[in-house]
Amino acid sequence: MKKLLLTLATVFALTLVFTACNKNNDDTDVALTEDVTTTEDLATAQDLFQSTEDEIDYELEERGPTGPNGPVCPTVTVSPTDGSFPRTVTIDYGTDGCEGPDGRVRRGQIVVTQTDSMRNAGAVRVATLVDFYVDDAHLQGTKTWANQGFDAEGNVTLTRTVEGASITFPDGDVITWQANHTITQIAGGATPQRFDDVVQITGNSSGVNRNGVAFSNVISDADPLIKRKSCPWVESGTMEMTVGDRTRSINYGDGVCDRFAFLTLNNGQTIRIHIRNWWRG
Repeated sequence: MKKLLLTLATVFALTLVFTACNKNNDDTDVALTEDVTTTEDLATAQDLFQSTEDEIDYELEERGPTGPNGPVCPTVTVSPTDGSFPRTVTIDYGTDGCEGPDGRVRRGQIVVTQTDSMRNAGAVRVATLVDFYVDDAHLQGTKTWANQGFDAEGNVTLTRTVEGASITFPDGDVITWQANHTITQIAGGATPQRFDDVVQITGNSSGVNRNGVAFSNVISDADPLIKRKSCPWVESGTMEMTVGDRTRSINYGDGVCDRFAFLTLNNGQTIRIHIRNWWRG
């Protein structure tokens, strides 16, 4: 009987250990899935809102107001028309939308107010999205840039805030996002065109992912994000993302223009994140 009791106790103890191991593994799997989802959502928010920023620069500073030679998508109207500031610019993609140079289809409007040329210290630009979609994802929010003049190295520096931002996907999933960034132009400032501009981005953001889980992130001052106007995606830099009590590292690579980021876990495991329109399949 004593041997039987000892055997049963051993089996019971092993069962508890096995169950605990399974529970820990399940918890780890759940955490990993949540971290990957959050990384995708954070990268998606930054990517879509950055693409909108690039589009604003293109329409305002490269293409300019729509001319008299028939319909062009988007139509760009400027008020007042004499080139003075302050001014309001409406970029209208219509209800059917149109495909931009980056291959994305946009519809709705971006309404931009601007106090001065953004090359001048003190200039402020505010962009508001009105019934605006990118590839059927509904973007809302307001983005504000303010030119802070030159830093100690003589580089133009801007602050950028994103407020009330959300992305609603066709299946009803929603991401919310807000951000405070400092943008420093590190190349291209000596030329009038934007194509050769390179900026570095630092700062922080926070939001709620599509599963209702809150997150925050901080961009490393020692390894800021690097974005060239000639590339649709961030090409390098590191962020620290916090979800609950977990902090993960997100790295954008070593300067190659591609749509990948890398999520690093505390155990050193690295997972490649594909920055894409995942909601479209």
